[in-house]
Amino acid sequence: MEKSRVAIREGKIAYVLEGEGEPVVLIHGIPTSVYLWRDVIPPLSREFAVCALDLHGYGDSDKPPKADLSVRAQAAYVAEFMMRVGLTHATVAGHDIGGGVAQLLALGRPELVKRLVLLDTVAYDSWPVPEIDRLKDPAWDQIIETIDLRKGFKRALLRGVFHKDRVTDALVEEYVRPFDGVEGRRAYLRCARALNNRDLLIRAAEIERLSLPVLILWGEADDYQDVEYGQRLADRLDASRLVVLKDAGHFLPEDQPEEIARLMGAFIHETSAR
Repeated sequence: MEKSRVAIREGKIAYVLEGEGEPVVLIHGIPTSVYLWRDVIPPLSREFAVCALDLHGYGDSDKPPKADLSVRAQAAYVAEFMMRVGLTHATVAGHDIGGGVAQLLALGRPELVKRLVLLDTVAYDSWPVPEIDRLKDPAWDQIIETIDLRKGFKRALLRGVFHKDRVTDALVEEYVRPFDGVEGRRAYLRCARALNNRDLLIRAAEIERLSLPVLILWGEADDYQDVEYGQRLADRLDASRLVVLKDAGHFLPEDQPEEIARLMGAFIHETSAR
């Protein structure tokens, strides 16, 4: 996928834009990038204008050392990005922490978000997971420079997918690539250390009052985010529906990309008719 770049105040954001029609914005989580959506974009872009971006500090977007990379700040960056690219009234889909970004984006900039799709999203106090939270220990300032990052990413991906054969050396390499080298590894630490569940907890009551349509998708075998959090969101969001997918783990777009595209397309058509 060939990426374009657009400048926001904090740096340049890398993204892909394919297809025509109603806009759909795809937001990845940690430690992924636009690459997560590579098999979702082609079927979805047959009907919609699909834009997938690398969050600030991730993928091929800029990684300034002093940037705020919290979920709260990322929501502001995505809002500015959408305005620069000309995307409004979009279906916004977020995976993992990208789901947290999407929730806050819908709260803060409702004119940009027509409906939400939350995939194995962080919610309430479900995050950061221990594997990410431990990176806040100062000892990791040294450890990160020599650790086998590919081995660590491969282990995390294998735990997070149902179809283990998806985790090839090429896939691991593409997820590691943006964080390779000493500066890249430090950038990864900054991404991990910026995550704080207070960003969602302090606005939980507001999130639960969101009235826009919400589709919640969850991998039945998710070992990082318990489906109970998806059910909790579905119970408290008035216009929401939870779909649990079999043969899928946390990295749902890796396990079931075509089914995700189908469900999202059906959801958009269904809620457009209301």
